[in-house]
Amino acid sequence: MWLEVSWGAFFLLLYSILILTICVRLLSQKRSVGVIFAWLVLLFAFPGFGVIAYLLIGEPKLGGERGTRKGEMLSFYREFSQNHLPDLNIHHATQLEAKQTGLSLLASRLSGFVPTNGNQMRLLNTTDSILDCMINDINHAQDSCLLEFYILEPVGRIEHLLKALIAASERGVTCKILVDDVGSHSFLKTSWIDILKQSGIPVVAALSVGIIKTWFVRSDLRNHRKLLIVDNQIGYTGSFNLVDPALFKQDSGVGQWVDLMMRCQGPVVEAMSAVFYADWAVENEGNLREVQDTILSYSQDEHKAKFLSTAATGNIPAQLIPSEPDETHHVIYETIICAIHAATERIIITTPYFVPDESLLLALRTAAMRGVDVTIIMPRKIDSLLVRYATRAYYDILLRDGVKLALFDGGLLHAKTLVVDNDYAIFGTVNMDMRSFFLNLEVSLAIYDATTVNQLVQQQDEYLMQSEYITQERWLQRPTLKVLFENIVRLFSPLL
Repeated sequence: MWLEVSWGAFFLLLYSILILTICVRLLSQKRSVGVIFAWLVLLFAFPGFGVIAYLLIGEPKLGGERGTRKGEMLSFYREFSQNHLPDLNIHHATQLEAKQTGLSLLASRLSGFVPTNGNQMRLLNTTDSILDCMINDINHAQDSCLLEFYILEPVGRIEHLLKALIAASERGVTCKILVDDVGSHSFLKTSWIDILKQSGIPVVAALSVGIIKTWFVRSDLRNHRKLLIVDNQIGYTGSFNLVDPALFKQDSGVGQWVDLMMRCQGPVVEAMSAVFYADWAVENEGNLREVQDTILSYSQDEHKAKFLSTAATGNIPAQLIPSEPDETHHVIYETIICAIHAATERIIITTPYFVPDESLLLALRTAAMRGVDVTIIMPRKIDSLLVRYATRAYYDILLRDGVKLALFDGGLLHAKTLVVDNDYAIFGTVNMDMRSFFLNLEVSLAIYDATTVNQLVQQQDEYLMQSEYITQERWLQRPTLKVLFENIVRLFSPLL
């Protein structure tokens, strides 16, 4: 009996020390109050589960080896650019309006990429237009095809794209595929991996996961980027994963996914290539050495032109903003907050997942209260039950202060866009939730061009024609138990 009591007391003491250590760790970090509070609720409301959850996903651990390779890559690239290449910011866009200049300075200070002049862009708003353009550009590739996607599902029309990639490799084009280990886990188990490798196309799983690795590297930090770069001349980014919407997740009851991609030419493509090669390099030691050798080869005169071949092709100022977990700054989140506060006329957002924190919520509410026309377009049905309930908990707060909420009925609206006034937009892979802002590897385009912004507004207007606005009167009529459940789920929204 004494032994049983002693062992029980020992484990209770050990558990108490563990809880206390986690609490001290939470309070010593520079995290938002909402995140800290959510973890404390989870730890004390669900003691055993909360501790295990924190040990697994409580901190943004990307892995020591990966961090070392990243530091070595950045150091190498910095030295190379200073000693071997001319000014890579030759197309730096300096003639921006005051509001745009402030936003661009914030993004460039945190990301390292400046806005560039001379870009050309084409908005692609259907699956057919996206895949037709991608496959056509791959078919005409002469030097390289670089693909980085969260999800690659090799069925339907995606098979045609992979076959085009194989044909490009067989005619001497360098092709590489980087996919997220979790998002593309089904693809990584198919025979396509061997087929691609036999054709000379390496496939690398980003942020790989495993039972043992999970305890040392946070497994829910994902590479959510979507990039295709052809010949360092043409770049694609946006919300489209390499999936056929007619076949993808058709048993989830949300309809087909609705996406947007931007086909880019000009200096901004150079930044896309840099993001790809950095992500490729940090995944393993072989990739790192390969990228360093590739970059070093560009110091030779005959290769400089190819490295700097992304010359001005249009008149659109744009800036690439890559984001990833960081304990001190969150570049895309801080840029979005500042852009909303800078709005004077209108804000239009499309996002499949909307789980704001207090700062984002306040920015949207105060914008509406000071007369800015604020509209948020979301799909009526989404594929995450918890996110669905957490999102609804914010509707009443937003509606009360004049924010317009529209539910899209044409499928799962997966496009991620933010338009501010008539001359600024953020377009890319970032959802309006804490996971995209603070945890995932994401990529966005900041666009400083009225014509391109107007094209996005026209697209958003098309979405609104397939949407229903929510009224505050109708929303307040919902059952009390449903409201209570949504508010309980909202407590954990910083962790969703």
